[in-house]
Order: sequence, then C-alpha cells, then structure tokens
Amino acid sequence: MASITSLQSLILDLPPSCIEFCPLNPQYAVVGTYNLEKQPTDRSGDENEQTTEDVEEPKPQERNGSIILVKVHGDSVLIVQTLATPFAVLDIHFAPDQNAQSLFGVASSTGSIGLYQLADHEDNGLDQGSSKFIRPRVTHVQTFNVADPEILVTAFLWHPRKGGSNGHSLVACLSLSDGSIAMGAIEPKSTTSDVAVENITCHDLEAWTVALTLDGTGIYSGGDDSGLMFSGLAEHSPTLWPGASDFKTTPRTAWKDQKTHFAGVTAILPLQTTSSESLIVTGSYDDNIRLISVPTSGRRRAVAELNLGGGVWRLKRLDLLNKPSPARERDSQDVLILASCMHAGARIVRLHHSADEDEWRFEVLAKFEEHKSMNYGSDCQPKLNDKGQRTFITTSFYDRLLCFWRH
Repeated sequence: MASITSLQSLILDLPPSCIEFCPLNPQYAVVGTYNLEKQPTDRSGDENEQTTEDVEEPKPQERNGSIILVKVHGDSVLIVQTLATPFAVLDIHFAPDQNAQSLFGVASSTGSIGLYQLADHEDNGLDQGSSKFIRPRVTHVQTFNVADPEILVTAFLWHPRKGGSNGHSLVACLSLSDGSIAMGAIEPKSTTSDVAVENITCHDLEAWTVALTLDGTGIYSGGDDSGLMFSGLAEHSPTLWPGASDFKTTPRTAWKDQKTHFAGVTAILPLQTTSSESLIVTGSYDDNIRLISVPTSGRRRAVAELNLGGGVWRLKRLDLLNKPSPARERDSQDVLILASCMHAGARIVRLHHSADEDEWRFEVLAKFEEHKSMNYGSDCQPKLNDKGQRTFITTSFYDRLLCFWRH
C-alpha cells in the first residue's frame, strides 16, 4: 500500500466541505465551504449577571460559506477566485450536458439549491500591457428554494434526463436534514425562486446521500437511521418531466434495509445491474466500505466489505473517469474508487472480482493521511497528466486544509 505525500497544501479562509472538477475545463475545480458562526461568549460570571427571566433565548446558529475557484497549474494549485455565499455549502455538482458556460449547483444550509456558472470572463491584463485576456469566473445565476429555510440540503445530484415542457429544466434529486428524499425540476432561466418539489420517501433521521440507479428509474438513499433505502421513480417522475413514464423497465418494489450497516449510511455508488441483481457500493459512519448485492427478489446482503479506518463520507469511481495505462492496471474488470474517510483521510480502493471463484474483495492501493481533521471533500481531475498519473485535490474541515497530490 502506497502512502502519498502532497505536492502542495493551502490553508483556506473557511472550512471546506466539498469539491468537484469542471468536466469541460478540467484545469479548474470549485470548492464549497461551510462556516458555522460562533455563538456569543457566555458571560454568566459577570458582575452584572442577569436573572433567569432576563436571559434571552439562544438564537439559531447562522451559517455562511463560499465558493472557491482553483486552478491546477503544473505541479501546483492556485486560488483564482473566492465568492462569498449567504449560506453554508454542503455539496456541489456540475450539471450534465452543458455548453461552454458550465452550470453547477450547490446544496445549501438554507433549504435551497444555488445555481452558478463557470464562464469565460474578459479582464484587462495589467501584467500583459494594455491587452485583454480571458479567464473563467464563477457568477451566481439564481437560488431556488426546495425546502424550509431551517432545513439543510445535505446532498444532491442531477438526474441525466431533463424536465419541463421545453426539456430545459434540470431535475435535482435531494437528501434533506429532516430525513426527506425529494426531487424537483429547476429552470435556470426562471423568474421565480420557488421550485415544486415532490417527496419520494423519508428516513427516520437525517438523510445524508442519494444515488440513482444506472438506468435512472430508481433512487437509493442513505440516512442517519442506518437505513439504506430504494424507491422506484415510475410513479413519481411523470410529474417532473414529460415522457419519464416511458422507462423501458418493470417498476421495482421500494424497500428499506437497516440491518446491513451499523451506523449512518453516508455514501452510495451504484455499479451494475443485471436481470437478477444490482450491485452497489456503500460507505458508512461505521468505517466500512461494502459491496451490497440487491437481488430482484430475496434479501440484500454484503458480499464484500473492508474497514477503512474512518467514516466513509463520500465515494467516487475513478476507472470510468480516466483510463490508466495497461501496465498500471491490467484487470479491466476491477473497479477503482476514491473514498473520503473523514478522520482517516483519503483512500484509493480497488474492488476486484475473481471470475474463477466468483468472489469480490476490496483492497486499499494508496492512502493520503496529511489531513488532521474531517476529510469530507475529495475529487480527481478528469484527465491523466503526461506521466499517466491521476491528479487529486482533497480537503479537511476544521484545519481548513486543501491538499494537491498525484498517484
């Protein structure tokens, strides 16, 4: 197992919570931050101590944050822009099938999805004489209300199908801090900030993550109730976009599993689906990564698992993102995963299938452990460098650390 050293690290102004590289311009990535304002200092020992009747009720804690645009330049990473947000950012994703003005959404602490774009911006080149030059900049498009302002949007993703009568809406799948799993169609050019949202299902405690089946006809979710849930979309999606009822599949029965995981389910990565079963990888607060078999009929079971030493907050598949040289990875059936492991840092994990024995197993290929607090946000640049290496940016929360490394 390789232990990796960073090429560069930066201390950010606010705690980072999530990151994603721009698929159309992979030199750039956007980082979301989450800042919880401190409560006023307790002054109960002052000489002019107030009576119990005079003490005000504590105010709800206020959250804010920022979106940071960073650029990979050779063997270093540069902060290009910092844009303050009136809410804390919990998740961030670029929209599918966008043009040069890349749209991305952020999940907020105020029950909303903020829509932004990364677009070319013309600047006066002070260091380049009187000429002008073009560089990407993040600008705010619109903020859309999807829940009560007291509710946090803990995670979201874009459905690959577009909605609305004109087919231009973006359909967002949401997990919320009140346990709800919901969907809503967001129109980027809308003049209203309110979005009609349909509840799909609900966890007993906070919902932490959502994932779509590979064909887009169902939704998995995970929550603090140790629950892994599945809901079919056939009965819901026609209200979100026309033609969604034409899914070429038989609707599957909704289910909830609270026996496989021993703590909250925080990450879900669907891998493959056959006529007899689906395979999904999950992460949990119980420090384990698991491969779950979901048969068409019968009980779900973990067919492989491995303790990664920290709560597995997020998972990202790497082998579909960028292809290594055959000399580095000879088994094309292996699945390569980047795991954000909270207090244990980041891991590169291989899921190997032995066809002879029909057996799956996880193996940690590399670990990055320079983070001294919670590693929530990690991503990989969607291209290999000249040496065939992958480029990573990982972050940690309380120490506000951003690290740049390769493997």
